[in-house]
Amino acid sequence: MLSDGGAVVPDGDTSNVIAGPGLDRSQARGLVFDALTVVLRGVQAETVDEGQELYADLGMDSLNFAQLLVELETRLGIQLDDEDLMTIELVTVADLIDLVERISRAPEK
Repeated sequence: MLSDGGAVVPDGDTSNVIAGPGLDRSQARGLVFDALTVVLRGVQAETVDEGQELYADLGMDSLNFAQLLVELETRLGIQLDDEDLMTIELVTVADLIDLVERISRAPEK
């Protein structure tokens, strides 16, 4: 499920961060915050809070949400399973961070 590699590997430009297995909460948070800033123009990572709701607080719409999932897939080197996504609730930024942590710890399939 994950591409080979260790932790987050920034190369100066965080839009090209690729994550490997075993991200801790801080790394997962950084990855999600950076992905949000790419998808939601005008949102800055330092203004994002884990308690914020994606739609109500950050102004995300369904197209932004789909773009965010693609951005996370790219950064994590995975493809998210639509059926798995239907079984989880992604309402807040913290929900996304939890998802990224869980995915990064999952064994490769």
